[in-house]
Amino acid sequence: MTNYFYSDKASRTIKEELLLGQAKKWAASFIRPAQPRESWQKNPKLNSAQLRRFYGEVKALEDRVRHKDKPKEEFLKIRPLVKMLKSKAAHACPTSGSDRKVPEEFRKYMEDMVDNVADWDDFRAFALCFEAVVGYFYGEGGR
Repeated sequence: MTNYFYSDKASRTIKEELLLGQAKKWAASFIRPAQPRESWQKNPKLNSAQLRRFYGEVKALEDRVRHKDKPKEEFLKIRPLVKMLKSKAAHACPTSGSDRKVPEEFRKYMEDMVDNVADWDDFRAFALCFEAVVGYFYGEGGR
């Protein structure tokens, strides 16, 4: 069991810092991404359409499992789709070229989150954290 999302592994108490300060930092980094090292690379700020696309997919996956009788077992069926979020973020942010749709910071966020999802409880914690990031994104002026 991973400890990435939790302050207490046994009770699965989600770290408040992930939902507060860290979520706000992530959101700000998507709005004001770091400048690319190479002048030919583009590192766009995240726009609301791309954010909604990824967040909508996370919520749709959550909805597919949440109302089932045995969500922990049902999650195993969609786990590969959760892991595919990394490839979708990579597609939206190629490492070379200037056709990036999302900033490098967002790709890294998605990779880190998805890498730490092992089971249904982790996925629910990720979805909650992503919800906090979305709230801060709009609160910090993201459009």
